[in-house]
Amino acid sequence: MSQPSPGETLQLVAGELNAIGQRLTYLGSMVQAQAAAQAAPQTPAPQAAPATQQVPATAPQQVPMPPQVPPYPGLAQQPPRQRRQLNLEPSRVLAWVGAGVTLLGVVFLLVLAVQQDWLGPGARIAGGAVLAGLLVAAAWWMHRRSKGEETGDAGRIAAFALATTGFAALFLDVVAATALYGFVSVPIGLGAGLLVSIAGLALADRWQARPLALGVVLSSAICAPMITQLPNSLLVGFLVLLQVAAAPVQVRRGWPSLALAAGIPVVLAALIAAVWGMAFHDPILVVAISAAVLLGVVIAAITAGARPDADRTSIGLLIAAPTPAFLAGPLLLERPAAGLLGGGTTVLLLAIWAVARFAPAFRNWLSHRFTAAVGAMAAVAAVQTTLTVLDSSSWATALLCEALLLSVGAFVLRSAGALLGAACYATFGFLLALFNEVPLTALLWHGYAPGVEGLLCGLLIAAAAIVLPASAVRIEKFPKSPPLWSATGLALLYGTASATMAACLLVADARNGFLTAHILITLSWVIAAIVLLLRGVQVKHLRIAGLVLIAASLAKLLLFDLATLDGVARVIAFLCAGLILLAAGSRYARLLKPQQPPADGARKFNGNQTSDFH
Repeated sequence: MSQPSPGETLQLVAGELNAIGQRLTYLGSMVQAQAAAQAAPQTPAPQAAPATQQVPATAPQQVPMPPQVPPYPGLAQQPPRQRRQLNLEPSRVLAWVGAGVTLLGVVFLLVLAVQQDWLGPGARIAGGAVLAGLLVAAAWWMHRRSKGEETGDAGRIAAFALATTGFAALFLDVVAATALYGFVSVPIGLGAGLLVSIAGLALADRWQARPLALGVVLSSAICAPMITQLPNSLLVGFLVLLQVAAAPVQVRRGWPSLALAAGIPVVLAALIAAVWGMAFHDPILVVAISAAVLLGVVIAAITAGARPDADRTSIGLLIAAPTPAFLAGPLLLERPAAGLLGGGTTVLLLAIWAVARFAPAFRNWLSHRFTAAVGAMAAVAAVQTTLTVLDSSSWATALLCEALLLSVGAFVLRSAGALLGAACYATFGFLLALFNEVPLTALLWHGYAPGVEGLLCGLLIAAAAIVLPASAVRIEKFPKSPPLWSATGLALLYGTASATMAACLLVADARNGFLTAHILITLSWVIAAIVLLLRGVQVKHLRIAGLVLIAASLAKLLLFDLATLDGVARVIAFLCAGLILLAAGSRYARLLKPQQPPADGARKFNGNQTSDFH
């Protein structure tokens, strides 16, 4: 390959520099346009002259620039991303700190008035309502006054702070009138609190003020426990009302922070109330926690459907919302009632998953990630309900049955999520079965009879070890990993062996049944290995599995059966295993022997004989 001449090299360098200059010109025009857009509307920025006019026309050997420079890839399609920074201007800090201090002063005034018995209860409630109304009126006046002024931003922040203090004080006034003094009944107090919350959040929506919405919700949620003084059902009810009132605004404006600010206090209060309810009986507490769980799950689903950009927030709310029901059922209720609470939560989550999965009108409404999260939470709720309702001796059988149902569902629906849930159920159920229904000691020593439970559990383990891989192969989601397939094969062998042992012990006594079971186990392993070898003549994996199972059968025969079995049982085991292996060996050899075509003379004879016959 020839070296380029110096003139060609200079031309190449000049071309590259020209291209770099075009890109820099485009970037300069973008920066200048952005600076002009951010300038004050009263002083519009002059339009920059194109860079092509600044280059003298008489420049020697000037490469003509194209009339319109194509945008650099990726700059025009993606607008500059603005990073949100925390604004710590003194006016903002003073306004919000003043709002918080004022609100705490109102709370301390109400508490102190109760402790010192100042005035009367009616006067305290009326005074708090008047103070809250004056603060809201001042906020409205400040917001109107700040329009069109240079100090409008500071005026709006002051208006937001005043409105936050006013609505929070009015909400706490309603809580005090209901919880402390009993002036109104609980339904009326909850309704009044809902109206106050809706009014504050409606004003935030009208002003398009996220700080005001967050302030109303957070200040009310933080200060309400100071008034109720107990994590009871009334506190959970008022916090649920805040979440309900915030739901339309967060969906309309797309404020994920508002969803978190309204949902997290409800979950925390419900969890604390569930623990508190163990010592202080509150019959309505379970109803309040159930309502919190129901509304939390529904609001999370609505947020996920209406605001796909807030998918992570809605998934977080979905995961957190049912947790109080998981704790409240075992702590506050008897086993049947706790099962109803857990079953209701499971049915709710399954209903949302089924609607999002199968209903044509809602199939694309919820994202795939949210639908998968709903299915996962339904599986967790089902496990919690199973462990709550049933006795520990039946946990393994129930979980294995649920694993089979999920495996069939994964097979029919081709769902990887259902397959993962089935695998988790089967693993958990198998580990529990090793300690309860079918322990390893039942296979090693006689004297322990698994009974009908052991027979059923062994059959379920074997069925799960067959159905799970079949479903995985159908949906092509099973990893091609030898350890996973080996674990599945071991589970199948253990399940069949446990079921055989339990069946034999049900028919015969401990000693004879134990010996008969081991003879049948050894022979069944040998037969299964031979079937795999015969089917694996053309399939390498089946042939390897058959050889491994043959090795395991011989190891059991020589290491365990030879030492454990005696007399006729030992003779039967060795003779039957040997004869089966001999017959299988000859059959396997015939399958592997290549079939030779018949000789030419034989073909001619057959052809002539056929023609003469016809």
